[in-house]
Amino acid sequence: MSRTPTFKHRVEYAGLYTVFLLSRILPRRAFVRVGSLVGRICFDLLRIRRDVTMENLRFVFGHQQSERELVALGRRSYEQLGGSLLEFSSLYSLTRDELLREVRIDNLEALDAIRASGRGAMLVTGHFGNWELFGAAFVARGYPTTFLVKEQSNPLASRMQNLLRARGGIEIIKQGPQVARHVLRALQRGHLVGILPDQDARRHGVFVDFLGRPASTYKGPAYFAYHARVPIVAGYIRRNPDGTHHAAIIDPLHPDTSRPEQEEIHRLTQEYVRTMEEWVRRYPEHYFWVHRRWKTRPPQESAGPAPSDLRGAGGGS
Repeated sequence: MSRTPTFKHRVEYAGLYTVFLLSRILPRRAFVRVGSLVGRICFDLLRIRRDVTMENLRFVFGHQQSERELVALGRRSYEQLGGSLLEFSSLYSLTRDELLREVRIDNLEALDAIRASGRGAMLVTGHFGNWELFGAAFVARGYPTTFLVKEQSNPLASRMQNLLRARGGIEIIKQGPQVARHVLRALQRGHLVGILPDQDARRHGVFVDFLGRPASTYKGPAYFAYHARVPIVAGYIRRNPDGTHHAAIIDPLHPDTSRPEQEEIHRLTQEYVRTMEEWVRRYPEHYFWVHRRWKTRPPQESAGPAPSDLRGAGGGS
C-alpha cells in the first residue's frame, strides 16, 4: 500500500529530479566526479554518519591501519558511494552497447550452465561498488534479471529508483505479503533474482560470521534456493581507475535438500557471506560502511554493551 507523499518527500524528490536532469546533460564520467566530490563533502564537512563508518572501520581494520589511514579509507568509501549514486541516475540514458563496454563480468560461464538447465538462480551481491549498474549489466548480456527491493521511506524516491531500474531492463518485486510467490515464479521462468542481504536483519535473520563478528543476515536467498532447488550465485562489482567497472561471478552454491532446512539455510548463508567478506577486505573502499551492520546481537550477547559502545566495531536494495 503506497503512502501519500509529505512536503518533505516532495522537497527531496525535487532534489533527486534535478540530479536526474543533470545526468542527461553532463558526460557520465564528469557526473561521477561530481558525485565523488559530494561524497567527500558529506564525509569531511557534513560528517553524515561518519561516526558509524569510522566505528565499523576501526573494528575491521584497526589492528592493521592507523587512525589517519582509516580516515582516508572512510573518505574514499564516501567518494565511491557518491559517484555510484549519481552514476545510477545516468542509467536512464545508457545504451546496451555502453553497458557492455563499461562493465566487464568474469566467470559468466557459470551462469550459462545454469541457464542451459532451464533454471533460475538467486543472485546475491552486497551494497558494494555500483550494485545497480551490476544488475543492468546482466540484462544487457541477455540474462533476464529481477530485483527484490524494499520500499524507501520516500515513495517518490522509490518510484524514481524503480523507473531507472526498469529503464535498464530489470523487473521489480516489491517486498510484501505475496513476495515468496513472485520470487518462486521468477525463478521458474529462469530469471536471476537479485537481492542485497547485507543489512541488519534484526530478529528475522540467521547469525553468521561477517568480518570477525556475528551478523544477523536475511535468510531469503538461502530459503528460496532451498525451496526452489536453484543455486545461489554471488557476484560483486568494483570501479576501475579509468571509471569502467570490473565484476566477477563466484562459482554457484547448490542447496542440499536432503539436509534439514534450517541447517542448510545457515550453511548457504555463511558460504556466500564468506565470499562477500573476501571482496570487502580486498576492496574496502567499495563497501557501504555507513550502515550499522552489527546492530542486532545474538541472544548470548544481549546482556553486554550496546553495539555503539563497542569501540572499533564495525534485504533488498
